[in-house]
Amino acid sequence: MNEVARVIPAQENLTWPQELSHEPTLKIGEVRTMLSAEFPLTTVSKIRHWETLGLVEPHRTASNQRLYSIADVERLRFILQEQRDRFLPLSQISELLRLLDSGEQPEGVHPGRLRAISDDEVRRPQPGTRLKMAEVSDLTGVPVSVIEEMIKAGILSADPRGRLTAQAPEIVRYADMLRQSGFDMRQIRTIRTSAHAHAVMITSAVAAERAKKSTVAGERALTQAAENGSVTANLYRALLAENIEVELR
Repeated sequence: MNEVARVIPAQENLTWPQELSHEPTLKIGEVRTMLSAEFPLTTVSKIRHWETLGLVEPHRTASNQRLYSIADVERLRFILQEQRDRFLPLSQISELLRLLDSGEQPEGVHPGRLRAISDDEVRRPQPGTRLKMAEVSDLTGVPVSVIEEMIKAGILSADPRGRLTAQAPEIVRYADMLRQSGFDMRQIRTIRTSAHAHAVMITSAVAAERAKKSTVAGERALTQAAENGSVTANLYRALLAENIEVELR
């Protein structure tokens, strides 16, 4: 009998999604590949971290190799979608999974295959929108007190009325993930400082177009700045991944 056959789980007490195959046949690298098309920042270390938190429980072979099932992949996709689409912290996602495992239907969650929530449930502020701290807290699940700490630390920028930009929910979501991983506000602020420096670099490159004061020139400047911003973000992601890999060798 091979190793996979020996670790096939019993059919009772299956975790959600119960209707999918729980036969452990996938290695962790294969799981990452399956998820990376929709979630390119998914890493093997992230999947392992979620295992330590009890969000997913892969089976172990006699040689202690992790093996995942199709149900495990959908469970991981659910976690990633709840983080991305509803800005939920892992503590809340853990509670949702606990309810789903017990057969309950959490309010506001559609535990469908391939999609954690329907598109009309996604709440994303429109560009240019100004948000109150309470609204950002509602969107992200991060307490207002923590958001206030981020403003005080210079991670977020509020206008004179205390309102935040449309990007604030994304900033708060990721900053809080780092905070929960043990990073302090000062360390997180260095990322904002770097982003500001690159924003100045990118906007300076289109200063001549902006100076023309015409609608067409303004649109060209915005388009070019957006493209350069996307390229810069992708370059930063690649450089960060490379440096982390080098540091861990």
